[in-house]
Amino acid sequence: TIALAIALAGPRTGNAVNQIQREGIAIAMVVDRSGSMRARDFVKDDLSVDRLTVVKQVFREFISGGRFGKGREDDLVGLIAFARYADSLCPLTLDHGNLLTILEDLEIVDDPEEDGTAVGEGLALAVERLREHPAASKVVILLTDGVNNVGDIDPLQAADLATQHGIKVYAIGAGTTGLAPVPMQAPGGRIVLRQAHVQIDEDTLRQIAQRTGGRYFHAPAASGLTEVIGEPDRL
Repeated sequence: TIALAIALAGPRTGNAVNQIQREGIAIAMVVDRSGSMRARDFVKDDLSVDRLTVVKQVFREFISGGRFGKGREDDLVGLIAFARYADSLCPLTLDHGNLLTILEDLEIVDDPEEDGTAVGEGLALAVERLREHPAASKVVILLTDGVNNVGDIDPLQAADLATQHGIKVYAIGAGTTGLAPVPMQAPGGRIVLRQAHVQIDEDTLRQIAQRTGGRYFHAPAASGLTEVIGEPDRL
C-alpha cells in the first residue's frame, strides 16, 4: 500500500505549455507607393534616392531598432500599401523578420492604370485589420506625399471609422510642397530629372489625426522623417 501511494504521488511528466505574455500594441503601417514617391527631394544633393527608399529604411529601423532603441519587438505590426488601390501586404504579426522582407520588396507602382493616391482606401483597410483585434492600444502610422484623388472612401470618413473603434492615427506628410526633382522619360527613352509640382494635403492629414486623437507631422527631408517616426515611438 505504501509503495502504491509513493508511486501515485511521485514525479510526473505532463504536457506543459509555456506562454510568453507580451504587452505590446497593434500597429498598422500604411505607406503611399504612388508615382509621386519617385521624387528625389528627401536626401539633400543625392538625386539617386527616391522617397520610398528613404521611407523603407526609416520604417525598417523603427521596427528592428537602431536609432529607435530596441524597436517594436513586443508589438504586432502589419503593412498596408496604397496607390489607386489599397493592399494588405502583411497581417499584424510578431514575425518582424518576415515583415521586413515584405517591406523590402515594396515598390512604387509602375502601371499608370494603377497609379493614384487613395488615402481613404488605405486608412479604411488599416481600420478593418485593427478593429477586431483584442490589443488594448491600436495605432495607424499613415504616410503619404500627396492628395487623395481616387477611391470610393473619403479620408475623413475613414478617420471617423477609426475613431469609432478607438484607433489613433499618426499621419505623416512626406516630402516638400511645391517643386521637386522627379525622373521622367525623355524622347528616345532616356530618363531625366525634371522639376515637377508636388503637393501634400496637410489640412486633411491634420484633421485625420485630430479626429482620432493622434498627431500630424510634416517630414520634408530624410532627417525630418527620422525625427517624426520617433515621435509615435515616444508617445
